[in-house]
Amino acid sequence: MKKEEILEASKRENKKKDVYEIEVDSKAGQYAAISMLLLAFLFFTYEIVTGKGSNPAFYSLITTFNTVIYGYKAIKLSKNRKLNVFTSITWGLLTVILFLEYFKVIF
Repeated sequence: MKKEEILEASKRENKKKDVYEIEVDSKAGQYAAISMLLLAFLFFTYEIVTGKGSNPAFYSLITTFNTVIYGYKAIKLSKNRKLNVFTSITWGLLTVILFLEYFKVIF
């Protein structure tokens, strides 16, 4: 394959986005996820310290996000597949626990 053919195939595959734009989109998602987790941690800490209790529904949204992220990575990427599967399952179990706690099925 010639260089021009490879570039053209890459453009078609990436829907006219350049590699830098794809990398920026990826980093933006990572930073958003980290910010969301830090904010959730602050809320959780505040709720515990002030004695207000916690809201498992709120935290199940965070854990669902992570379950999907790592599950998608496990499906699409061969690199670190076992780690991504393990991480996705762990977040998924936490999601189920929080969901059940919200509806007072457990605890």
